[in-house]
Amino acid sequence: MALLEDLTNKAKAKFPRILLPESSDSRVIEAAHILTSQKIAQIVLFDIDSEHSLGIKTINRENEDLKAKYAQTLFEIRKHKGVTLESALEMILNPTIFSMIALHRGDVDGVVMGAITPSQEVLSNALRIIGVSKGSKLVSSLFLMAFDQNHKMYGENMIFSDCAMNINPNSEELAEIAQSAYETAKLFLKEEPKMAMLSFSTNQSANHLEVDKVKDATDTLKSKLVDAQIIGNIQLDAALDNEVLKIKYPEASFTPPANVLIFPNLDAANIGYKLVQRFSGAKAIGPILQGLAKPVNDLSRGCSVDEIVNTVVITANQSS
Repeated sequence: MALLEDLTNKAKAKFPRILLPESSDSRVIEAAHILTSQKIAQIVLFDIDSEHSLGIKTINRENEDLKAKYAQTLFEIRKHKGVTLESALEMILNPTIFSMIALHRGDVDGVVMGAITPSQEVLSNALRIIGVSKGSKLVSSLFLMAFDQNHKMYGENMIFSDCAMNINPNSEELAEIAQSAYETAKLFLKEEPKMAMLSFSTNQSANHLEVDKVKDATDTLKSKLVDAQIIGNIQLDAALDNEVLKIKYPEASFTPPANVLIFPNLDAANIGYKLVQRFSGAKAIGPILQGLAKPVNDLSRGCSVDEIVNTVVITANQSS
């Protein structure tokens, strides 16, 4: 698909160091070979000496000097939480923690894992060690939805958020999720972001706290992104179809279709992206994490080799 091809070319131009820690998994090794042979990113693996001849860099987790340096870094980051140097030396044996320290220290530019590691372990350690980006308060997620020739009546690419992280965000959190999605859309999409804050109501046609939440989030977002195209609270059909919008919200200055859809909660978002994926055959790339200080992305444990490759492409584009 054109967008993925464009992002792949951008990744090649950056050629960042992306760590794939789960080198015991055959899917990860196959993806590493593809990424290396196509020169998409400089892949880093753990503890596989034989990969040197294939152009893949390795980190030896058994190196005592390296373990000592990483433990010292972990101690400095977490000593305020009671971590001692001795406990840091034990904690650093965990490959997820080791990976996040490598990213924190700048030894790699991004981390992609989750093929064999539970999401909770990946995300919790990313938050503890990498932390949120400057100006952010929470980490959220999105899916990049890519449509084929038969299903792009509303555009070839869209962003859906937050489909994987925050269960029931309040209005302030929803506004932050939307602002992060806007920034990601600016990075990934060729078109200018057009954002819809979705609801079961359009322009407060219903009186409910959930409607108020989306309206308040929309107002907050508009105050922060004064030049952006934003509409909310809005139903999906009005966000995509100009004729529907004219009927339901005739005074709106927004011109559909929206290409960034912000869902009011995790139920709606997770169900929504899977409905679109299953019924239209759209390629759902993600979940892509946003709001972290440095790029970390979590794979599904049922991921395919192609999904690993695509996630590395996304992570490479997020790297500075």
